Amino acid sequence: MSTVSTNDRWLSSICYLSVIVLIPIFLVKDKSPYLIRHCQQGFAILAVEIVIWFALSIIDTTVGSIPVLGLLISFVLHLAGFIALLAISVIGFVKGLSGEEWTIPFIDEFADKVPVK
Repeated sequence: MSTVSTNDRWLSSICYLSVIVLIPIFLVKDKSPYLIRHCQQGFAILAVEIVIWFALSIIDTTVGSIPVLGLLISFVLHLAGFIALLAISVIGFVKGLSGEEWTIPFIDEFADKVPVK
């Protein structure tokens, strides 16, 4: 494995901070394969966050209208989604900063299709 520059490590770690993934994607001209991979994964996580947000908003408007049970279901689903995405982002941030390659389970197939150059 080749050594990864400190600049690439920091840029790859911020790829896991939601919308901030757009900074390395659009502003960095010469991307290493290491940075490209983390940009792809960060963008895939952003897409998953948007899909989960949209699904939870639909659940809130439908199931959330049930007085007590709907509120409880909505709260549990929001908490589970937040914890899962936070855990994936923290792991990706640490892996990016430490210079390691990492494949995200279930999201990696989508990340390979993200065209980042």
